[in-house]
Amino acid sequence: MGEPEPKSKPKPSSKSKPSSNLSHPIDTAYLELITQKRIDFFQQIKAQQIEERNRIGGKVIKIKLPDGAEKEGKQWITSPMDVAKGIAKSLASEALISQVNGTLWDMDRPLEEDCDLKFFKFEDDEGRDTFWHSSAHILGESLEREYGCKLCIGPCTTRGEGFYYDAFYGELGLNEEHFKLIESAALKAVA
Repeated sequence: MGEPEPKSKPKPSSKSKPSSNLSHPIDTAYLELITQKRIDFFQQIKAQQIEERNRIGGKVIKIKLPDGAEKEGKQWITSPMDVAKGIAKSLASEALISQVNGTLWDMDRPLEEDCDLKFFKFEDDEGRDTFWHSSAHILGESLEREYGCKLCIGPCTTRGEGFYYDAFYGELGLNEEHFKLIESAALKAVA
């Protein structure tokens, strides 16, 4: 018989299981707990924000586009996505991030005042960086779900290079055979 495990090393929960025919244990109890905690926290903040925006919003604002055109919106209610949809469905489907008065702005974040508004697509550095930043989060979720790893650092890299996620896997070392499982989990997360 081997030596007992050190007390400082966390043990997988009784619900741990091997992932996709690999013998790496996943602490599913932890993943379900932390996932639900994240969702609950997000929904709580979102509800508070919606309530506050409905209370203070609605004043007409002017939105100036790069070509000089002006649109009207409602303060704290109209988002860049709403403006993009009003211009063209193709713009709404291709725009990844906007810029409001010189500041990068999420497409679903409501506008706060009269502003200059610009949209960025994947071919723009700002759009590509945003896409890769979101992709890093999807990769992180996939690694957590498939291998029960603990996430460390995972941003997009300098412009033009892509994204990554460093994570702690315990004894597991990932290799080519793991990539299909990671891709499958990422596609599930995106769907």
